[in-house]
Amino acid sequence: MRKLSQVLLLLVVFLSFCRITHAQQPDNQQWRNQPITVSYAAGLNSSMHQIIEEFKKAYPQIRVTEDSGGTLLLIRKITELNQSPDLIFVADTLAIKEKLIPAYADWYIKFYKDRIVLAYTDKSRYTNEIDSQNWYKILLRKDVRFGYANPNLAPVGYRTLLCWQLADLFYRDKIEGKSIYAALKDACLAENILPDVAELLHPLESLSLDYVFVYESVAQQHNLKYIRLPKEIDLGSEEMGEFYKQVKVEVISRKSAGKEVVYGAPIAFGLTLLKDAVNVKGATEFIKFFLGSTGQKILKDNYQTMLNPPLAYNSKNLPDELKTLVGSEDTS
Repeated sequence: MRKLSQVLLLLVVFLSFCRITHAQQPDNQQWRNQPITVSYAAGLNSSMHQIIEEFKKAYPQIRVTEDSGGTLLLIRKITELNQSPDLIFVADTLAIKEKLIPAYADWYIKFYKDRIVLAYTDKSRYTNEIDSQNWYKILLRKDVRFGYANPNLAPVGYRTLLCWQLADLFYRDKIEGKSIYAALKDACLAENILPDVAELLHPLESLSLDYVFVYESVAQQHNLKYIRLPKEIDLGSEEMGEFYKQVKVEVISRKSAGKEVVYGAPIAFGLTLLKDAVNVKGATEFIKFFLGSTGQKILKDNYQTMLNPPLAYNSKNLPDELKTLVGSEDTS
């Protein structure tokens, strides 16, 4: 009887110890049962769909909610509508730097570069004539229909306008007394300025449009023909960064009801973790998965080769487990 009492006492002590230990050490796996929300620019649609599906296979307990659209629209949902995804992937790292840091985020990671191209199909008009020198003259023919993304919603839109301004500096041509930029702006019908890069594809493929300005990776993903523009124009060259700075466009800021100036710069896509993220650990695991071998392969298969290494801004603020995966673009 005495031995039985001793055994019961030891069992009670052991169970109490387990309860105390569990209380002192929170369940580090709890994040696996919490959802994450991922917002991403439309130019990443193809890659992100695939990466999210692979992430779900690796972490089946995590429910992933997606939101895709123009970068500026996604950011306005955060800054104006108080919607807070865990993660956001954008088509312009400057949008994070200028609109989300420091109020909504502490850092960003730049992960790949792209360029603006002029895409078309076999059915587009004058494809046997158009090239990297006469493209703007072809677009200005009366029977040619072309479109671009809304510059107030998507970086590919304001980058298209910057591209046209750079064309003025590069070609030094006039069209009936107008600059190339002014002539193209006047010739593009308002109905052909669509919300983002994804929404330009259907009218092009359905022959409603002959030509559209998109990222090169998007043209490649959809097997479109395209004109690669000179590096002085396409915003795809780091070495031309100073040249790009000469041009600027204004975009509407709905929050202030005013306008913001965007200057020419090399195209760079980036990501960040929002300060109000609900599932920080799960979101961090998603970033690790995205930057890892699976994410890299999917990006590459979609013509979006990841930088080696990706570069972090405000790298000191990164979660420790991400610091070994990136380099730093901090200048100080």
